[in-house]
Amino acid sequence: MKRTVLLCFAILLALTLSACTGKKEEPARTESKTVTKMGAVAYNAHPASLEGKTVVLRWNGKYNGDKLLNKVAELLPLQIKDVKVVKMWEVDKATAVISDSMENSMAIVKKIADQKPAMVIASQAD
Repeated sequence: MKRTVLLCFAILLALTLSACTGKKEEPARTESKTVTKMGAVAYNAHPASLEGKTVVLRWNGKYNGDKLLNKVAELLPLQIKDVKVVKMWEVDKATAVISDSMENSMAIVKKIADQKPAMVIASQAD
């Protein structure tokens, strides 16, 4: 069980690092697509404990990603006292999609942030 939770936290860390953005610059145009340049990455402080905190699970709609997150939702309360687990795809079905644009990504991020999570665990699968 601890391995599964540790794996989920490792996935979260990887996603957190890839999702952190600094100041935005104007998109650079290429022949085939628009590329957005990002500034320096700022790291978020992680809570020392998730006890009594909210954890949001974010699924992008790919096959089996929800199965992994459902298992995480089952295991977290067994190991962390008073943790609140929010399955974002059940709260708002529109968040269970692959982000196809920066605007869509930012809308999903806002919906997740409205839950006031201490941590977000995201999953994709195939």
